[in-house]
Amino acid sequence: MKKRILLVLLAIAVVAQFFQPDRSAPPIVPANDMLVMTGAPDDIKAMVHAACYDCHSDQSTYPWYASFTPINFWLQDHINEGREKMNFSRWNDPASQEHAHECGEEIQEGEMPLESYTWVHGEARLDAVQRASLVRWFSAVIPKESGEDHH
Repeated sequence: MKKRILLVLLAIAVVAQFFQPDRSAPPIVPANDMLVMTGAPDDIKAMVHAACYDCHSDQSTYPWYASFTPINFWLQDHINEGREKMNFSRWNDPASQEHAHECGEEIQEGEMPLESYTWVHGEARLDAVQRASLVRWFSAVIPKESGEDHH
């Protein structure tokens, strides 16, 4: 009986691999990218790409394990939510800038990048100096909206 249950579970797992989430993204227009539009220096570009772009741009780089169901659906849902909140690839779109003023604050408070992301993406781990640099840069290029309560 146990063997039959295991075989059924294995068959379900194999069949599930044929179902993949939609990973489509619109064509990248470099002129609409936040780092291009703000004239970010190279060190900032490197940190933002490593810590933010997989979830907050249309330039996601998928890890090897993103091919396996159900992990792929969970991961794509997470990316879709990140893009919906803010998409650095579509910086010309006001909807992408709606929460932009929170970037520095999220980094300063350690909310971003997500700890679960940095576990498997060591390049996204930011030390105190990098965090401070990004907070200063985001504060300089993205004005905080006045009179708005962010908490």
